[in-house]
Amino acid sequence: MLLNFCVARYIFLEGGGCAVQQSRLLGPRLKLLNQAIAQDMDRTVTSLDLTGAQSFILRYLSMHKGEKVYPRDIEKQFHLSHPTVSGLLQRLEAKGFIQMEQEPADRRCRLVTPTEKAERIQQEIVGHICSLEDRMLAGMSEEEIETLIRLLDRARENLTETPNKEDTNP
Repeated sequence: MLLNFCVARYIFLEGGGCAVQQSRLLGPRLKLLNQAIAQDMDRTVTSLDLTGAQSFILRYLSMHKGEKVYPRDIEKQFHLSHPTVSGLLQRLEAKGFIQMEQEPADRRCRLVTPTEKAERIQQEIVGHICSLEDRMLAGMSEEEIETLIRLLDRARENLTETPNKEDTNP
């Protein structure tokens, strides 16, 4: 995957299609950071018989305890496809971390509920997430952290805003 991204970056930049200097490209840095976060979480929650993605779903369920949570809620929260969420939930159910129950009012819908087993490991999951965040932000001042968050939010907003018609090239 990384090789394909590097090759695409090289072809795009060498072809003259980008005015940004290669050393200033954010996409590759953010992709590598995302991969590092996923790999770190996978390593740390292995002892709980979980993957990083599964641990984030369990954390989400714990944070919404007492509420009705459906697979589509998880899809929206984590920007995942229906097949991906279905697979994650099937594996969590097989491991005894969640129960899938039909919604009495609409039998087509299934409720996702954490089990007692999932509740018992919440503190460990939170500890792993906090440790990861602490290590990621090590050496940064509070001001730098606030600036980083603000700039990342702005970059995301820039990509999700609808461009003006006059700003787009035909």
